[in-house]
Amino acid sequence: MITKRLAIVVGCLFASILTPAARADDLVLTADGKPRAAIIVAPSIKPHDFSAKALAAHVEQMSGAKLPIVLERDLADAKVENGRIILPAGKLAADAFIIIGEGDLSQKLAVDAEGSGPGGIRLKTAGNAVVLLAKFDGLDNGRYPVHARAMVRLLEELGCRYLWPGEIGKVVPHRPTITLKPLDVKFTPPIAQRNIRFVASIARGSAEGSQYLGFTPDQYRDIRTAALKTVSEYDWGAWNGLGGNLGIAGGHSGCGLHGGWEEFGTAHPEWFAQQPDGTRDQTKAGGRWQLCVSNPQLVEHVAADILKRLAGKQQPAVSPNDGGYSNFCMCDECKKLDAPNGPKIRMLVFDKVGESNRHEIDYVSLTDRYMHFWNAVAQRVTKEVPDQLFVIDAYSYYSDPPVREKPHPNLVVRYVPNETAGWQGWLAAGAKRGYWRPNNVHGGYREGAVKPSGRSTADKVRFFATHGALATDMDGIYDNWATQGIEYYVAARLSYDPSLSFDDLLADYCRTGFGAGAESIKQYFLLVEQGVTPLVIANRGQFPKIEPATIAKLREHLVAAAAATADDGPSRRRVDFLRAGFELTAVSAEAHRLKLAAAAGETVDPAQAQALLERRWQLMRAMFERQPLAVNVAVVAAHDRQLNEPLKWKGPTDAARGGKFTLPAGDDWLNEDQSATRRGSTKP
Repeated sequence: MITKRLAIVVGCLFASILTPAARADDLVLTADGKPRAAIIVAPSIKPHDFSAKALAAHVEQMSGAKLPIVLERDLADAKVENGRIILPAGKLAADAFIIIGEGDLSQKLAVDAEGSGPGGIRLKTAGNAVVLLAKFDGLDNGRYPVHARAMVRLLEELGCRYLWPGEIGKVVPHRPTITLKPLDVKFTPPIAQRNIRFVASIARGSAEGSQYLGFTPDQYRDIRTAALKTVSEYDWGAWNGLGGNLGIAGGHSGCGLHGGWEEFGTAHPEWFAQQPDGTRDQTKAGGRWQLCVSNPQLVEHVAADILKRLAGKQQPAVSPNDGGYSNFCMCDECKKLDAPNGPKIRMLVFDKVGESNRHEIDYVSLTDRYMHFWNAVAQRVTKEVPDQLFVIDAYSYYSDPPVREKPHPNLVVRYVPNETAGWQGWLAAGAKRGYWRPNNVHGGYREGAVKPSGRSTADKVRFFATHGALATDMDGIYDNWATQGIEYYVAARLSYDPSLSFDDLLADYCRTGFGAGAESIKQYFLLVEQGVTPLVIANRGQFPKIEPATIAKLREHLVAAAAATADDGPSRRRVDFLRAGFELTAVSAEAHRLKLAAAAGETVDPAQAQALLERRWQLMRAMFERQPLAVNVAVVAAHDRQLNEPLKWKGPTDAARGGKFTLPAGDDWLNEDQSATRRGSTKP
């Protein structure tokens, strides 16, 4: 059963951490910058386990004390008496112990991880020790080992957080004396496989946008790499609960036909989709061929190939290819598989394979035809391998639930839509296993503006976690951490622990990250949620609607937070980080207002537009160098044509290119040096 102590973000938990007076049953880990504890690595894990090194590094950054790391096998003469570890005199100068992994000492202290599922953690203080245990979750690549989640949980108990990547987003309190209160945590993540795609380094347009701002792609890479560096090294995603592996990997995979047209087109053209001209030739499909899924020989071939290659060792993806210029099959046998009373859709039809000329037709959802194919493959394979799972897609023209067919129980539905009603329909149709793969957190990446989606994202993650989702795979993080960071954060945290509430997470995010400015930052985020309206035109996101009065009030909250944190260096740098993202939003909002005015036929002063867009360009250049993780300005700049062309802006003048973004006297939210690691210091 999950206890209240498990809810990391509950305020009373961290209020107790900050209480200076230690109680008799507290563990003293460091005292006045000196080590009082040792880290013991049990024989059940690797001798050089990264968890131990990361824990020691963070404790040293907090207190200045270096905790020794010792192997349990070197403490063979250690005893446990009256529930306390006793070492021979002179063996090790330590009064308290942090034990990582199961071994003789954890057994003698009567601490185990029984009852924990994959990825489960167990933390318990016992006598003069705290034991950190974890269950293997299918993912241990050495750098972020299984026990790392228990180690992170301990650091969070001590007040650490990782709000966004890089040293600015790392919360490591300065505390020469570190005490740990009695602790008893047992938790297994309900979603066993959790992922958010980090796509900033490969984002489309980053090279072009960098050049537009006067930088090279190599400079983009180098500046971003430097910004990600932290004093105590650890990965943001792993810290906040991403990870785990069930072997579930979906994808557009040609319905499981390996080799496609190139290998089978000559011998079996009947396996491929009939096109409007009556042919099945997919030579020009460019790897995006479609199949005739009503063909029984195709079913037999795919099933036999799965048995030959996998034999139950992993879950094959058997969904159609996505995109390209090839049509879904319209032969009579395939059309018979479509439910006449299925949901109505508008479907693109390409005149010729490989060519973009197209028109639309009214048709019905293709889900039933593909469900018939998937069921047939599953029935054939599971006769020999009963536990074999298959990953299918609820996507495109087959995203709606089936009407006539019932999903085979071994099908894992990779649900792509970013809404819950459709998934409820799939559950009603008989789906048992889900894999949520939405394009949710990348929305707005072209604009880089503040985004009011944190709460709705949290609600949806919680819904899927409690309605059959085995795994998550969200797309994607573009490094808009100052404008979308709270959404990234709650998406990761809720994937790990869906019982957490958005409001508690937000309160903890503000309290731990912004010190005396916490309330102003909280009001800032709440106003973003209330006052920023996403816009979608022709199924494509646009720059959000933000009234000038809202812009002014948002700035007021950030200015108040900056004033409140004037004497708190780390908190003030985090306020400045948010301010950089907000100010780019503000100047972009004004530019988009001029764009809309021009589109409405109003007269726009060319000089005003020129000055505004040049200042925006200079701000993006400054952020590229000083705050590269606040907003991915290279990607934003790559999509500026939609803004610049209506305002007839040809780019910055030579004077603007040679100038520099400047702030009014006394305003310093875009400092020259924002990174603690580049300053060589983490002190306030």
